[in-house]
Amino acid sequence: MASYSNLHTQDFGSDNWCLGLQPFYNHHLLTSLSNGEVHHIDWVTGKSVRVDQAGNSSINKLKIIDSNFNEGSSYAVASNDSVNILDVRSRDKLASLKNDKNAPFLSLDSRHGMLACGTELSGVDAELHIYDVRNWSTPIRSFVDSHHDDVTDIRFHPSDRNVLLSGSTDGYTNVYDLKQQEEDDALHQVINYASIHSCGWLSPKRIFTLSHMETLAMHELNDKSDELREPQPLDFGDIREKWGCSYVVDLYPGYVAVGSSQERSSFLKLMALENEQIETEKSLVIPSAHGEEVVRDVLIPPQNCNMLYSCGEDGTVKIWKTKDTGFHIEPGFWDYSKKMDVFSEEATTPEAIPAALGNGVVYEQEVEPPKKKEKKKGKQKSHAKSRRYKPY
Repeated sequence: MASYSNLHTQDFGSDNWCLGLQPFYNHHLLTSLSNGEVHHIDWVTGKSVRVDQAGNSSINKLKIIDSNFNEGSSYAVASNDSVNILDVRSRDKLASLKNDKNAPFLSLDSRHGMLACGTELSGVDAELHIYDVRNWSTPIRSFVDSHHDDVTDIRFHPSDRNVLLSGSTDGYTNVYDLKQQEEDDALHQVINYASIHSCGWLSPKRIFTLSHMETLAMHELNDKSDELREPQPLDFGDIREKWGCSYVVDLYPGYVAVGSSQERSSFLKLMALENEQIETEKSLVIPSAHGEEVVRDVLIPPQNCNMLYSCGEDGTVKIWKTKDTGFHIEPGFWDYSKKMDVFSEEATTPEAIPAALGNGVVYEQEVEPPKKKEKKKGKQKSHAKSRRYKPY
């Protein structure tokens, strides 16, 4: 088990939760606050050296435009009234995006010259809009019928600009083929799992889904063949007892971050993630990292793997140092520079994983062709309380 030391704590006050981290490696580390501010944190001293009033309400998501962490110069924040895009150098607001329903924005992602943003439920549907980062005037694509509750996470496929993933509190994780012009045709795959806290790409054809109930599964991307035969997900179930934690922060390239906010036994724990296996014996545990409050995000810079940055609902950003985490840290889950068409090319994906690995269960079954989801009738209540503000 790796040892650690706390180098610096930047305290913004317990009433200002620190909700996310995004790196500009040629500039500063950005952190978003529940009061609408984005602070620029010095990589070495850990101190806030600049603040942008990026939103008028709590920032639900912070994202570097184009995921250009090394040479980028702009970022986006999703808040209750708009998505704002700011320039780091000039400090100008480049755009302020809204939707016709004035629904709060909850999720963001940006790659391949595009920005995708998802909304809270308004009426019977939540919406997902995609913008060209060269022109913020109007969305280039909108999906308005595919989710029936809050869109909590969005991820472009890092190697295929035509594939998009979105997760929602409606229990669905959707895969879109952006080559298709009509929304019904673009909805390529629907994964029915649970209310989604986080979802993403583990490899070119593998998807993880992490629920608000702290359950985790890993799924196969469907191909375009007429014979639909796909493996059941590698399902870890409720991981809290298995991993000795009370919540999962998220999955990152090389590690999984979990935590506990229980009185007198709070901690932040990082465990190695290799080939869809969670190596619980390879772990870094920091007791009382953010007291009894929830850790919201962590970052290990690939170019400086002995440094760890964390932020949480105690209103602090902390810098930790360790000699060796024991993790294999990379900029991504694979080499994102290799472009591919995941529906027609052979893309690297793990071999069938024995049930003993990672405490998951996997088997194959025949499946029926995916059915279009029926739109739910009548007005539904928003699942605002389902968002990870406190662990369940």
